[in-house]
Amino acid sequence: MEKKSIIQKSLLFLLLMGMATMSYAQRYTVNQGRVYFGNEHIRNADPRTFVDLGNGYAKDINNVYKAGRILEYVDPSTFRLKEPHAGRRQDNYEQGYHPYEGGYQPYEDNWAPGAHRGYFKTTWNVYYGDKKLDAMPSTFQDLGGGYAKDSFNVFYYGEKIKGANGSTFTILGGGYSKDSFNVYYLGDKIQGAYASTFKVLGNGYAEDSFNSYYRGRKLK
Repeated sequence: MEKKSIIQKSLLFLLLMGMATMSYAQRYTVNQGRVYFGNEHIRNADPRTFVDLGNGYAKDINNVYKAGRILEYVDPSTFRLKEPHAGRRQDNYEQGYHPYEGGYQPYEDNWAPGAHRGYFKTTWNVYYGDKKLDAMPSTFQDLGGGYAKDSFNVFYYGEKIKGANGSTFTILGGGYSKDSFNVYYLGDKIQGAYASTFKVLGNGYAEDSFNSYYRGRKLK
């Protein structure tokens, strides 16, 4: 009986190890504006800000993910993976990652498609990566989270937000922003939202005088 019990425990251990290995073997991919973990589509993941952190972890501007599932109540702006302990395989290096601030940050050239590469201004011009922007360097401000503005225009990850007013544009948090007349979520205008009464409630939710919203979508 004792020998049988040892064999059963060994088989269970091998099964659990195999399941763990299969989980980590799956990769995050961004394809045609969608994010996948293995073959599973991660709904609501933002492909423009999505970063694979390695070891089954990833994050975007809204959430942190483990094996394709959202980790509730985890702030993506501060989330970092700890340093790997000695003797562990350095898979993250093979994927283009290097230790940074106690965790992993991808090299810029290995960011997911559309990920934030940063604004830069010289005396005469403003750039997003190697792309020159139609912006005034004298009044240009990087607002964080992919947003930037000058006196007249607003940009989101290097793309001008059509109709947004730079002089009154403000960041509300949680991906939301607004100017005097319109409200935006991740750079897209929220149709029908009232800027004067719009407020962010947290966890993707927001409201104005007439409607409630979740991640930029009006709730029925």
